[in-house]
Amino acid sequence: MTVERRCLSDLCASGSDEVRIVHDLAMDRSRPARVVRRCADLTETLAVVSAGIGDVVLVDLSVRGLSRDAVATMLRGAAVIGLRSREESEATTVGLRNVLSSDAPIDEILATVTAAVSGGEEHEDWVQEAAAEPAQEAGRLVAVWGPTGAPGRSTIAANLAAETALAGHGTVLVDADTYGPSLSQLLGVLDEAPGLVAAARAHDRDTLTEETLDALLPVVQPHLRLLSGIGVPGRWAELRRGAMDGVWNALRRRGETLIADIGPVLEEDEELSYDTAAPQRNSAALSTLEAADAVIAVVGADPVSITRLLRDHGRLEELGVQELHVIVNRVGAPVPGDRLRDLIASRMQVDSLHLLPDDPVACRTAVWDGALLSEAAPRSPLRRGLRDIAASMLVPAAEEDGAGGEPEAGASPAPARGWRERVLERARR
Repeated sequence: MTVERRCLSDLCASGSDEVRIVHDLAMDRSRPARVVRRCADLTETLAVVSAGIGDVVLVDLSVRGLSRDAVATMLRGAAVIGLRSREESEATTVGLRNVLSSDAPIDEILATVTAAVSGGEEHEDWVQEAAAEPAQEAGRLVAVWGPTGAPGRSTIAANLAAETALAGHGTVLVDADTYGPSLSQLLGVLDEAPGLVAAARAHDRDTLTEETLDALLPVVQPHLRLLSGIGVPGRWAELRRGAMDGVWNALRRRGETLIADIGPVLEEDEELSYDTAAPQRNSAALSTLEAADAVIAVVGADPVSITRLLRDHGRLEELGVQELHVIVNRVGAPVPGDRLRDLIASRMQVDSLHLLPDDPVACRTAVWDGALLSEAAPRSPLRRGLRDIAASMLVPAAEEDGAGGEPEAGASPAPARGWRERVLERARR
């Protein structure tokens, strides 16, 4: 329901309380407010507010789809007052500072509506409560990005997270790739659920508590948890920009290292295609890059991939990336590593540049076993390179010594602990 001056109100509610409010306002024409639209659902309410109809929105907090993003959208065009039944007194307020009981007397509702109109656009009561910010000792967020062409982003993200965890440092691996989510499959997690979607929804409803987040982060190996992706690329629209920002804040409050695998595309052109608020295809990647403390750009050792990196470098700077590391993957003959270093370093400024060897046998073994390189090929040159990168970039100095090293000389390497072992372990629990 919306209220305007002589206050016009938009009402989005249901049941006897909606009928009562409409009836009481209609019976007494002298009242300072009237209902100008009774909205059937959230979509109609957003459209009415966007059209400039009404000054105040009365919305039932149990309306399907109501979220922090939806409230923020409505607040751009009207004041918003929440209605909540007494049975749901502990339910979320989605950031609203003014919430009334749905059975409140009409005079109390009118007083709140009148205050909304007389307070003006800058009145502090009609600003959405901000989501909790991460503490000062918040965890570090590292985004693993790379240009289109499958340069090995997901493989590198998963194994860097594993090496950080093997060093004894708490790590959360997040699959935020909305084009090709794959980390659950790479890690042999068969009971895949769209964890990132669930976290985004919980944030929208103000229910992303520490307990909720723990339930969405299964343990992959000691010190390593996984927040799975959207499952299928078609669910990208469920990851709104505001929700993703909230998820990163919640994860960082855990104080662990966050490693996020994101998609390659960085455009924001969806905003140009709609007159109203619309989801962005690349909102997960953009939110991650803007929130990241460091970005690792993964590029293939070929001229096409390197050219794409150089072209996207300006876009990374536009998004505020301050700390940029480059990993050149699949390095091998006929191009020497020094030539690749000079080619990239002479054209863009980076904080570090690392080369990883082409090791298809180790990678194929790991992916078919649903295992990490430290499990499937612990002595491979690729695994050694990733371990060194993690030690120099991700592992705090105090935790580097004596953690996660190779087996002693003469010892048999640990067998690959792939998906079969993980499934059996979950069954035993």
